[in-house]
Amino acid sequence: MRTALALLPLAVGLAAPAAAQPAPSRPPLAEPARPHDPRVAVVVELAVNVEATRVEALSAALADALNRELEVDAFGGGDVERRLPAGGLPDDCLATPACIADVAARLDAPQLLVIAVVQVGDDIQVDSSWVDVARGEVSARPRVTLPADARAGEVFADAAARLLPRATRRPLSVVQPIEVVTPTGPSRRFTTGAKIAAAAGVVALGGGIGVGLSARASYGRCDKVGTVCSDGEKDSIGTRALIADALFVGAAAGVTTAVILYLRSADGSEQVATGARPARSLTVTPTAGGAVVGLHGGF
Repeated sequence: MRTALALLPLAVGLAAPAAAQPAPSRPPLAEPARPHDPRVAVVVELAVNVEATRVEALSAALADALNRELEVDAFGGGDVERRLPAGGLPDDCLATPACIADVAARLDAPQLLVIAVVQVGDDIQVDSSWVDVARGEVSARPRVTLPADARAGEVFADAAARLLPRATRRPLSVVQPIEVVTPTGPSRRFTTGAKIAAAAGVVALGGGIGVGLSARASYGRCDKVGTVCSDGEKDSIGTRALIADALFVGAAAGVTTAVILYLRSADGSEQVATGARPARSLTVTPTAGGAVVGLHGGF
């Protein structure tokens, strides 16, 4: 019994360091690799009656359309041309696996879209063959015709799914409209006082014009040679002229008062009972081909 009690502390002391050691941690789980869009090189095999710069531009436009419409990493134009052999593709390259493998290695692309560009009248015809290098598969694709007045990018975008039928269509990106709120400022209106002042000003202006014309006509009659006007008539002309001046001053005062009352109609007690006018807002929604602009408001 004593021996067992004596050995107990020793056992506890030996177990303590082992318990203090941390448990081995599990290695972190590796994140799944994200698939990359397959690289597709647009290679020009043949060009007839089309300038080299035009052919290069069409090749680049076709690659851009494939990138917009499909989940691929397409490239063409000068990026492809400068990596090809000096003499271009041999005539029998598509029928020679070694030639296809060499072109794919030069371009670092597992898929090729080999095109022939031919000018026929005013239109341009683009014949293409799709090549899966790993599988050794070569398949002709439908012809694409570019009318003289057509935009190459739009035509190629419509034909993208037919040129690469195994590629996944790129989902449309969801964009939030950008709203620009335009403040309208305080709401103003013609109050009753402003209407009365404006009406008084208009009446005074009309009266001043009438009295002034009357005084002018009498003055012109008395001013004629050989016409003698009595002192009473002269006094009447002077009185009417003063009245006309007073009416003109009253008209100016009425209009000024109406303007002041209108400008002050946005202050607290003069606000419209329904509140201020709704603010106008301008929304800009980006789209694939541009943007949609909308103007919203109320009254």
